[in-house]
Amino acid sequence: MLSGLTYSMEAEEIESYLSAMDTNVIKTQVAKTLLERVNSMKAVSIGKTAPDFTLNDVNDQPLALSSRIGKSKVLLIDFWASWCGPCRQENPNVVKVWKEFNKKGFDVFGVSLDQPGAKDKWLQAIKDDNLTWTHVSDLKFWNCEAAKLYAVNAIPASFLLDEKGTIIARNLRGDDLYNKVKELLAVK
Repeated sequence: MLSGLTYSMEAEEIESYLSAMDTNVIKTQVAKTLLERVNSMKAVSIGKTAPDFTLNDVNDQPLALSSRIGKSKVLLIDFWASWCGPCRQENPNVVKVWKEFNKKGFDVFGVSLDQPGAKDKWLQAIKDDNLTWTHVSDLKFWNCEAAKLYAVNAIPASFLLDEKGTIIARNLRGDDLYNKVKELLAVK
């Protein structure tokens, strides 16, 4: 049951439930998998340095996250996919923030969890939703290496980084994203 409920939990909450369980339960594969998830989540928690990864861009050229860090004051890593309804609903909000704050130091690094053989759908969604920033994907769906590294188990998912690559916020949407970026850039 706990495994099914963890999608919206933070690492510390999952860990507290696991620590309250009988030692025999902790030995099960489900509990071991949850502990691995907790460790992955802790590695990308607020205050940690964003782990680097390299995926191909829309032109099939490898592009590392680290190549984008420091190019702007605030960078949003945005995990999404063309097939994801909630992602596509959130895209106009990200576009709004990008348009208003890009010239003031905000940028986006889009990471698609599109499926193998669906590059055309990914590229069409970028065009249709006016996502004019950098995009990468390995087109491996939920087996995306970057998604695993960032413990992404639902999308949209996002990580807001400062210019040094430190994670300063996670999963901000709509007005919350807008207001946080405005605050970080000290825009009046």
